[in-house]
Amino acid sequence: MSAMATCDSCLTARERAAYARYARLALPRHTSYPAVPFWSDAYNSEDYGADLEAGRRARKPLGLYVHVPFCEKLCFYCACTREIVPKSEFSSTGIADSFLDALESEARRLAGDAGGGDRWVHQIHLGGGTPSYLTCHQLERLVGILQQNFRIAPDGEFSVEIDARSVSLEQLATLRGLGCNRVSLGIQDFDPRVQRAVNRLQSFEVVKRVVDGCRALGIASLNFDLIYGLPFQTLNSMEDTLEKTLALGPDRVAFYRLAVIPEMFRWQKVFKPADLPSGEIPLELMLLALRCFTSEGYEFIGLDHFARPNEALAQARQARALRRSFQGMTTGRGLEVLGIGPSAISLLGNSYAQNAKDSAEWRTRVRQGYATVRGWRLSAEDQLRGELLQRLYSYGEVDTEGLEREFGVSFATHFAGELTRLRLLEEDGLIEHRAGSLGLKGLLGRLLARVPAAVFDAYLPPEAFHQGLSSPEASRVG
Repeated sequence: MSAMATCDSCLTARERAAYARYARLALPRHTSYPAVPFWSDAYNSEDYGADLEAGRRARKPLGLYVHVPFCEKLCFYCACTREIVPKSEFSSTGIADSFLDALESEARRLAGDAGGGDRWVHQIHLGGGTPSYLTCHQLERLVGILQQNFRIAPDGEFSVEIDARSVSLEQLATLRGLGCNRVSLGIQDFDPRVQRAVNRLQSFEVVKRVVDGCRALGIASLNFDLIYGLPFQTLNSMEDTLEKTLALGPDRVAFYRLAVIPEMFRWQKVFKPADLPSGEIPLELMLLALRCFTSEGYEFIGLDHFARPNEALAQARQARALRRSFQGMTTGRGLEVLGIGPSAISLLGNSYAQNAKDSAEWRTRVRQGYATVRGWRLSAEDQLRGELLQRLYSYGEVDTEGLEREFGVSFATHFAGELTRLRLLEEDGLIEHRAGSLGLKGLLGRLLARVPAAVFDAYLPPEAFHQGLSSPEASRVG
């Protein structure tokens, strides 16, 4: 397939015009509802303790998210909570031991207060930062902390984000021995010029060594993170990246669009507007990826994910068990999540809670009690709208009759204002009404899911869905 071939067969000229109009808008991606910037610092440790206790009584199954914030170098696209620590300093100053000491204290307290020893943990996710920055011994200690304090299900999912540039085969073997069965690799792009522009040089051979190592160890699922919209990306360079990706055969791919917000992330000021793909190129990059992955049998899932049909993410979609979370589209719907580590987010029943982002502040708060700095308790209205958005992003449609039965509302009456605003999106071909449901229309609707989702977001101005937001933080997070 020629990279210069257009995707006119995928979108009509009218749909392309609609895409150009809406894709530029700053809107949330709804990895939570409400989005994080709308949470309150009035939610405190006392609230968090009460929610942990409620979870202990309910005894719902658990997921654990552990945030390891350390990285050796800054990637210029990054919007994650991370701390740049040179490897020599990390090894010699006791930073890792101090981090793990605090992690142990936090895990022990959370497990005790949430009844972690009596509730099965079905998912563990080590995120960052760079969890593979830890040595084999440190990884063993971290996982040992979780095993000592929680009841880990033997058939659960244990995923780890790793950096192919620095992870050793010994570390991979250690992780596999500890139960890791899914690995996520930050690829972003294989083109050396693009890699230099984002300060993340890693060759195809380096990535292949890690992929081969994971396969040899029997790690069941491999995820690649790719980003489009990076400096110097072209259709030709993206085609090469996609061909290399397919040659390595990941089971799951997250294909994210770059969010350039230099007002928030000052390091992004190195990106020159002239170097960023513009006009219809970002759309062409997405359509190219869509064609490449689906022609190889991957399913297009949610806003920006692809998975092989036998992979857990695709199976969860089939079983209507997807969850849109801070890791994008994930499995594990129905789990409560305990966040451990700096910036980590917990989902407890109908509440969100976030830890302090700065490691020093997090350690201080852990010594004093909980590390919670803000959160949100969902009202009945939040729960209704949050569930609506989950279904819209995950499955491309909202079972309006099902929502009416579950929440005891008349959809047409409760969302009368939203349905009026949706008429514009219906005219532009983003949504359509079906018998007993409301759905995203075709490929255009799925690519622009954030737009109809914004209509149902009660924390946004009513005109946001067609005007966007002026606050970069509100559009970036959640």
